[in-house]
Amino acid sequence: MGNRVKIIGAGISGLSAGCYLQMNGYETEIYELHSIPGGLCTGWERMGYTFDGCVHWLVGSSPENNFYPLWNELINMKKQKFVDHEIYNRIWDKTGNKYIDFYTDVDKLESELLEKAPEDKAPIRSMTGAIRKLKTLRMPVNKAGEVMGPLDGLKTLVTFLPHINTFRKWHKLSIEDFSTKFENPLLREGIRALFTPEMAMLFILMNMAWMGNKEAGYPIGGSLGLAGNIAKRYKELGGEIKYNQRVEKILVYEEKATGIKLSSGEEKYADIIISAGDGFNTIFNMLGGKFKDKKIEKYYNKYKVFPSFIQVSLGLNIEMKGIEPNQYLPIQGNLKIDNLTTIDYLGIRIFNFDDTLAPKGKTTITALILTEDYKYWVDLKEKDSRKYREEKKRISNRVIEVLEDKFGIIKKNVEVTDVSTPASVIRYTGNWKGSFEGWVLTPELGFGQMDKTLPGLDKFYMIGQWVEPGGGLPPALMSGRAVAQMICKKDEKEFITKSF
Repeated sequence: MGNRVKIIGAGISGLSAGCYLQMNGYETEIYELHSIPGGLCTGWERMGYTFDGCVHWLVGSSPENNFYPLWNELINMKKQKFVDHEIYNRIWDKTGNKYIDFYTDVDKLESELLEKAPEDKAPIRSMTGAIRKLKTLRMPVNKAGEVMGPLDGLKTLVTFLPHINTFRKWHKLSIEDFSTKFENPLLREGIRALFTPEMAMLFILMNMAWMGNKEAGYPIGGSLGLAGNIAKRYKELGGEIKYNQRVEKILVYEEKATGIKLSSGEEKYADIIISAGDGFNTIFNMLGGKFKDKKIEKYYNKYKVFPSFIQVSLGLNIEMKGIEPNQYLPIQGNLKIDNLTTIDYLGIRIFNFDDTLAPKGKTTITALILTEDYKYWVDLKEKDSRKYREEKKRISNRVIEVLEDKFGIIKKNVEVTDVSTPASVIRYTGNWKGSFEGWVLTPELGFGQMDKTLPGLDKFYMIGQWVEPGGGLPPALMSGRAVAQMICKKDEKEFITKSF
């Protein structure tokens, strides 16, 4: 039994694994490509403003939720402030005069939808009925499936049994497919805007149930604050993060992972290697594609990954208090983004609820635009940097025009403009295709998880978004926690945790 562990990637899963392994007596180091922790759970600072690039809500923000004690092992939850939004999203019609509010409270949501779209009574009540049922779900999250025994499995089955029909029905239905059941065009558009349209409806219903219970609030300080607090916890437990360190190869000897090779050529050896980085890069580049099977090939050749994105971020010299933070605005005409993407709606977040992200009396706004054409942006940045800058400016100017049309106080108050593209995502995270998470939890994919080990390779584990279909922050935490449990079990050690 050896206790030296090298972890690739200081995202939430890598930090989580590091924290739990340190709690259990292992000696860990994390090697991170970027200069800050968090991976895709990130933000960036520009002239006093902080632009958030990830967290919309954190499942487990309330002590009533089973994820709460897990987060409390990584951050001091009593000191972390949360905001519970009353409205998940406000969807405007094409005229910009009418809207539908998607309330987080299921009774208000049902009342609002029935009032605005009485012709869609049946699908509305079907959806809100499912949310009400899921509000009672308490997911068993303390013990990883990989270390469960038969009794643990039976207890898990008993927990899910009252919800099994709800799971079966709504996991088979994508958001896109469910939207077609609505006659009201605005409500149909609103359903499509709930999340990535290919995602199973079950995902959004569970999140709306948690939000309705006030168990999925937004953490004040955003992504940078959350990742920074977990990194602080890791260091306090004795761990060390090596920033600006690109891992080029995982060293293997006699079918065992023995270390890592950095881009500098330096080699670092350990008893166990964990990759919390990009899945494609790990399997096909760092390991040369030598340790895979048909299941892994099927994932990377067939299943859909989350798209990449462009984020336009603005720093405004006004407060914008009292304005609904989460809105979906129509674009007059449309906005061409790239060769594969033209949009006629724009999703925005007005961070008037988090004063830590802007100087006093000022506000940040972000607009997120999804795109599958990551290659266009990567090629443009590499081959024509002038046009790359021009395209970013063209899109940001149009976003400002859309906001000006709606609020009338934007253009003259813009102090900072920032545009992130798929090329930015790949540069800072290395994520395959610039994806903002891993695999989309489609009805076709089902509930399957990828193994945290690779066939034929010992002393190696994979964690994070690329082995947790559906992605998100709680699965990232659980992925790191699970691998620590697996390692402890293999070493015949009792898995222990330390809470704040």
